[in-house]
Amino acid sequence: MVGKIPSLCMLAAFALVACATPPVSNPAAVASAPKLRVVVTPLNLAVRTPSELEGKGDRVWFEVLRYLQDQDGYIATLSPNSAERMWLTVTENLDAPDRKQALRLACSRLAQTLAEYRSYDLLVIPSLVLRPGRLHGRYASWDGVHRVVPKSEDVIADGVGDVFAPLGSVMVAGLTGNVGAASLHVSVLRSDGTLAYEGLGGLDLVQRPHRNGTWDGQWTFEAHPDPLGEPLHIREGVERAFGHQLLASVRER
Repeated sequence: MVGKIPSLCMLAAFALVACATPPVSNPAAVASAPKLRVVVTPLNLAVRTPSELEGKGDRVWFEVLRYLQDQDGYIATLSPNSAERMWLTVTENLDAPDRKQALRLACSRLAQTLAEYRSYDLLVIPSLVLRPGRLHGRYASWDGVHRVVPKSEDVIADGVGDVFAPLGSVMVAGLTGNVGAASLHVSVLRSDGTLAYEGLGGLDLVQRPHRNGTWDGQWTFEAHPDPLGEPLHIREGVERAFGHQLLASVRER
């Protein structure tokens, strides 16, 4: 039984690749095509929710639903209890060489099992995952997005080194390395269990830089007090995870 895997292992588990969405070659045909019937699982059905994001997923969940509704599909959701029961069933007795393949097989089985109970076209499995954001001075970048590094309130700034200090707060100007960040991973499967699409989109930073109250204190990172608190960041990340025009692209394949 594979169960839920730690979210920090998400990259290896899904063997993620950059999924470029091809342009729609015939918009008129897409416009006249029947609406796709889409079923969405609860967030993090297949992988554990990162502890930093526990209880923070509602905004992302509703943005996922909004995005799919705007794509002109018929949207249905699985209840948490039903989804958990189905997941426990499909993860039993998996014959796979490693955890990555086991997870892929479980998702495929889930899509096929659901098709036994209802007709649908696509199954969307969304997950919040932690990713390394690459620092470039005042900015961090990961999974297709760039974010301003959030301010910390209790740092002494030297004004000429790696920080500026307007009005008692600071903005990091010269840090390098990685910072903890949140992304949305989506797997989209057809009712026969085949993978139709897979993508990642950066949401927001879950850490911010902090330095002890000394002029030569070392920089560390502390938890962001309100991760996933910016609606526009969430919207951008969801759209990037889905490739902007997912349903139209799937119709064309």
